Amino acid sequence: MTKLKIAMLEAETVAQLTAIIIDYTHEEMMQVFGELELEQQARIKDIWKTVS
Repeated sequence: MTKLKIAMLEAETVAQLTAIIIDYTHEEMMQVFGELELEQQARIKDIWKTVS
């Protein structure tokens, strides 16, 4: 899970986050996301918001 956490924290674009989804299950992603600090979660949410 450390590898997933690092990948999530290093992602800067929706494309990078999408690539991570291909390699991990939803459950794994949500587990690691829940372990992130609130600021880190907010950063990832902001990246996803660029889709809409």
